[in-house]
Amino acid sequence: MTNQQEQRNQLFRDIWQGKRPARVPIQAGVTEDFAVDYLGYNAKRDLYNPKLTYEMADKMAELIDADTLPMAPFSQAAIYRYVKQAFMVPGADGFFQHPNIAPMEYNEYPEFIKDPFEFIVKKIQPRVFGILQDDPEFGQLKINVARTVLKSKFIGLGPNLADKHQRANILQSPIILWAPFDFIADYIRSFSTILSDIRRNPEWVIQACEAACDYQIEQVKMLPKPDPDKITTLLMPLHMAPFMKPKDFEKFYWPSYRRSVEEFQKLGFNISTYAEEDWTPHLDAFNDLPGRCCIQFEYPHPQDVVDKISKKHIFSTMYPTALLREGTKQQCIDKAKEYLDILMPGGNYIFAPQKVPLRRNDIKIENLQSVIEFVRVYGEY
Repeated sequence: MTNQQEQRNQLFRDIWQGKRPARVPIQAGVTEDFAVDYLGYNAKRDLYNPKLTYEMADKMAELIDADTLPMAPFSQAAIYRYVKQAFMVPGADGFFQHPNIAPMEYNEYPEFIKDPFEFIVKKIQPRVFGILQDDPEFGQLKINVARTVLKSKFIGLGPNLADKHQRANILQSPIILWAPFDFIADYIRSFSTILSDIRRNPEWVIQACEAACDYQIEQVKMLPKPDPDKITTLLMPLHMAPFMKPKDFEKFYWPSYRRSVEEFQKLGFNISTYAEEDWTPHLDAFNDLPGRCCIQFEYPHPQDVVDKISKKHIFSTMYPTALLREGTKQQCIDKAKEYLDILMPGGNYIFAPQKVPLRRNDIKIENLQSVIEFVRVYGEY
């Protein structure tokens, strides 16, 4: 490990331990779709090639000198196509999209509540994995084998790339999980139907959230125990809350989410959660979370975050991604200074843009490069 890599590791080690780091840590991720688009690769072909995926991640690391790799050398495109997954469907240009589907019928709530694992395996998966419809007997085995093979193709590439570019390698994220309400809304009932379900049968929805919570807790129990020398975080995007009335949020969304966080922490994991859209009406709720969480925000003003949420938590993102596309270099730097002046005094801020760019026109790389260079100097304590 190089001295620079260890210094970068120490930034994250300190901030997760509640200590003020030497400077504000910097993260600036991009998606594989952005890399394909920006670097001129072919999404229909190159996302299925581990060598080319590594090549893309390598080039993005050369362009974006954040403290962590901007892109992981990994792609699930081959799995999505092989299992014919209805949740992730390729468009005409080869880029994958998440359609709004509802594989669970309204009258099936009691079945899901009774045994979420059995219901997901026997009902949900056959409806969303085309391979299980084509081959009911051996489809699940084929899925498991395909996942194992895919993982073997990419294993070791991330650590290799982090060492090559002297990026922090202390952070680990073995799985993405969901607030239980989002699990139901995004994956089994859809965005639109869940909001009608809470009116038709609120008790079913509450019980389903608790069942989804229990299901995910069991998933986490099957993970390897966290490495004490690493910072192992479970990523939890938060989706539906901004579209809910405060009383509905308090009744349906927050209780099972809070219980999830508490149970995951008991198992030794850290929580990194991304509050999508504008959480301004619900910011106070984060004070109720146990332990120290990293909370990434999309739209709230940073001053509201600092004023309303306990500094026991780590704050991240918020920097407007649109400005990286539309602004001049100086405007981008000025905005970074404005945000750092608000967020860095607490010693608990990780700089990052509010959104991960999806396509090449979402940002100007040169603007992002200028901002990173500025934050690295101005963000020193």
